[in-house]
Amino acid sequence: MKNESLQKLKAFEIKRIRRMESRQIEFLEALKKEKQLDDWLSVKDVIGIYSISRKTFDRLRLKGLKVSQQKVNGKILVQRKEIEKFLTLKTR
Repeated sequence: MKNESLQKLKAFEIKRIRRMESRQIEFLEALKKEKQLDDWLSVKDVIGIYSISRKTFDRLRLKGLKVSQQKVNGKILVQRKEIEKFLTLKTR
């Protein structure tokens, strides 16, 4: 009796783990697609995604974060890979 319930519990846990793994794979694939689609981010996007303030963003620019700005008062864009690389290097 105990063995049967133990086997059922093991089977249930294995199924649950497999479902979690498949959901994790789906999530990572969706994240990769999002990263590829949103290669360039606005300042507003950077502030929202990375939970930093505008002042922090401006400090990162002063410290060497590469940005693109076509006109003097134009929209500021940052490549996602640049901000991730910059934040990774600065946190080490």
